[in-house]
Amino acid sequence: MKARLLASGSLLVVLAVVAVVLAWNRATSDDVPFSSLGGMYETYRIPLKSMHDVMDLGVVDANGDGLMDIFTSNHNYRQRLLISDGKGGYGDVLTAWGLDQTPEFPGVEIATRLPELGAPGVYVYWKARKTLAIRAHRMGEAGRLAGTLRTYTHVTPHADKAFAVELTAQPQGGEGGLGETALRFSAESDGEMALEMASPGVPASVVLDGTVPLNSVFVGSQKVSPRSSRFDLVLQDRHAMSWSDLNGDGRKDVFSTRGAIGGTLRKYPESVRRHISDELLLSQSDGRHRNVYAELGFEKRGCSGRKAAWVDFDGDGRLDVFVNCQERGKVAGSYPKQLYRQGADGRFVDVAAQVGLSIAGHEIVDFVWFDADGDGRPDLLTSEESGFILYRNQGGSFEHRALGRGKFVRADVPAIKGTTDEYWVFDGKLAVADFNGDGRLDVFSTSKRGNTLLVNNGNGGFAVVDPESVGLPAASVAAAWVDYDDDGRIDLYAVPQGIYRQGAGGRFEATGVLALPARRYMAAIANWADLDNDGRRDLIVAVNDNPSLWAWWERPFKMAEDKFEWRIAAVRRTGGSNHWLQVRLEGQPGNREAIGARVAVTTAEGLGMQDVGINEGSVFSQGHYLMYFGLGSHAVASTVTIRWPDGRMQELRDVSADRMLVVRQAGAIRSGR
Repeated sequence: MKARLLASGSLLVVLAVVAVVLAWNRATSDDVPFSSLGGMYETYRIPLKSMHDVMDLGVVDANGDGLMDIFTSNHNYRQRLLISDGKGGYGDVLTAWGLDQTPEFPGVEIATRLPELGAPGVYVYWKARKTLAIRAHRMGEAGRLAGTLRTYTHVTPHADKAFAVELTAQPQGGEGGLGETALRFSAESDGEMALEMASPGVPASVVLDGTVPLNSVFVGSQKVSPRSSRFDLVLQDRHAMSWSDLNGDGRKDVFSTRGAIGGTLRKYPESVRRHISDELLLSQSDGRHRNVYAELGFEKRGCSGRKAAWVDFDGDGRLDVFVNCQERGKVAGSYPKQLYRQGADGRFVDVAAQVGLSIAGHEIVDFVWFDADGDGRPDLLTSEESGFILYRNQGGSFEHRALGRGKFVRADVPAIKGTTDEYWVFDGKLAVADFNGDGRLDVFSTSKRGNTLLVNNGNGGFAVVDPESVGLPAASVAAAWVDYDDDGRIDLYAVPQGIYRQGAGGRFEATGVLALPARRYMAAIANWADLDNDGRRDLIVAVNDNPSLWAWWERPFKMAEDKFEWRIAAVRRTGGSNHWLQVRLEGQPGNREAIGARVAVTTAEGLGMQDVGINEGSVFSQGHYLMYFGLGSHAVASTVTIRWPDGRMQELRDVSADRMLVVRQAGAIRSGR
C-alpha cells in the first residue's frame, strides 16, 4: 500500500495535535500553594517545579558525600537526578552518570517542548506519548532523507506533503493487532512525518539510506547523532529507582523496574522482549553506570514491575531484591512477585515461590519490609486487594497472616485489581513508625477511600484502628510520619490536610501547617528529609491535581495529557529550638546501608526507635536510609543502641545532640557536622 498521507486528513488528528502542542507549551506558574508555613518553614528553591508523568519522587545520598540528593522517575518522560552541593544548589547528573533511558541517545525521552531546529538535517524525537516525529529541516542544505522504520505494533502515519510514505507491512486486526509494521519514507524538502504508535513501549528500529550525513541526524531533545545509519529507539518506562551501594565503591547503584507493555510483553517475540527488561545499573570506575541485569541472572518474565526494594531477607549479609509485579486483570496469565536472592558469586536467583512470597493472583497495592515482631528478621507487610497481609519471616521462609481489611478495599470498586491506570497504585501506601513510643513499629495506610492505622501489639499481630479515634485524618492522598518539631513525639503529615501534631497524651491535633487546598487530587508524594544540611527535616512534595469533575479513571472520555502534569515544591524548616540527632550507619560490604538494622535512642523522657529505611517517602523506590530523632529539650541522648543486620548489638552512651552520628559496623564512630 503506497500513499501520500496528509496531516489534515481528519479533524480529530488536528484537534489532537493542537491539544499536544498546548500541553507542551503550558507552564505552571504557581508554586504548590501551602495554606500556612506555621512560622517554622520557608520556601526552598529546587530546580523542579512542574514535571510530566511523575511516577516517583525521592531522596538519596547518591554520591556518598553525606548530602541528600533528589531523584524522579517519569515513565517515558525525562527524569532527574539532582546532586546537592550542600549550599542550596543542584546539578543534574543523569547523563553524566550514564543513567539515560537509552545511553546512546541522552534525551530521547518524550519531549514536553518542541526541540529547537537549528542546523540543517533530520530531527527524530518523541513528541507525545504515542507519537514519534521525524522532521526534515533545511533539506536543501542537508541532502535527501530516505529510510525505513520497523516496529512490532500498529502504526498510523500522518505526514505533510514533503514526505512520501509507503506501508509495506501492518498487523492484522487494526490498532489492536499484534504484528510488525514496516514503512518506507523519504523527503527532499522541509516537513514532518508523525507516526502514531498503538503501543509506545515497543522499540522502533530505523535504517537511514539517503544522502543526509549522520552528523546531520539529531535524535532526542539533546540532538545526539547516531553512530550508525541503523539505530534503535527504546523507551524504558521507568517506575522504581531503588538505590544501594552494591559494589562498595561509595556511589549508589540502582535497580529500576519498568512496565511490560500493559502486561502483554509475553505475547511479543524475542526480538522485542530483549529490549524490554528491568535494569540493574552498576557504577563503573569511569563514573558511569552499566546495566548488568541479565548478566547477573535477572529475568523479566513479563513482570509489570512497580515497587522494588533491597532487603537481606535470609540474613546472609548480602542484599536481595523484592519486586512487585502488578497483576493485570484483563490480561491472561499469572504474574508472581519476584524475590531475587543474591548468591556468594554476586548472581541473583528468583526464590519467591520457594520461600512463599510469589503471591500470584493477588494485587499488591504497596508493601514494606521491617521487623514487625522484634525477632531481628525482616518481615513483609502488604496492602492487597483483600486487605493487609503480614508475611512473617521464619528464618528464610514466610508464613502469612491476614490482619484485616483496609478502607482502601471497597466491594463497590472491584477494579482496584487489574486496573491498567497507575494512579490506582498510589492508593494504600504504607508509612512505618513507632508513633506511640512503645518500642514496636506501627503502620499508617493512606487512601483517598479511607486511611487505616495498624497498631503493633507485640506478638506479630496488629490492631486495626480507626485513625479518627486518635485525631488523625479519615482519608488522605499521601501521608508520612515525621517529628516535625523535634519534641520526641512522632507527628503525621498528610496531603492535603497538613501536619497533625501529637500531644503528650498520645492524641493528634490538626495544625493546618503545610496544608494544601482541598482539591480532588489524583495523587501526591511527600518526602521529609534534611535537604539543606542543617540537621532539621524539610519537605519536598509533588501533587497531581484532578482537572476533571470525576476521578480520571471514572471518566467516560480520557485525554492522556490530562493526568500528566505534576507540581513540585519544597520548604525548609527555619524555626524551633528543640534538639535533634541524625544517625547514619555504615554496614559491612554487601550491605553498606545496613538495611535491616534497628536504632533506639533514649532520653529521660522516653524512647525513639527506627529501622533503617522506614523514613522512605517515595512510593515505589528506595534510597532514604538516614534516621532522625527529636530529643526535645535534651542536649544529650542517654543511649544510642544499634542492632546490626547480623544481630550484633552496639551501645553508645551520653551522645551529644545536634549533629549527625555516623557509626561503622566495624566499631569506628565519627561525628558529621
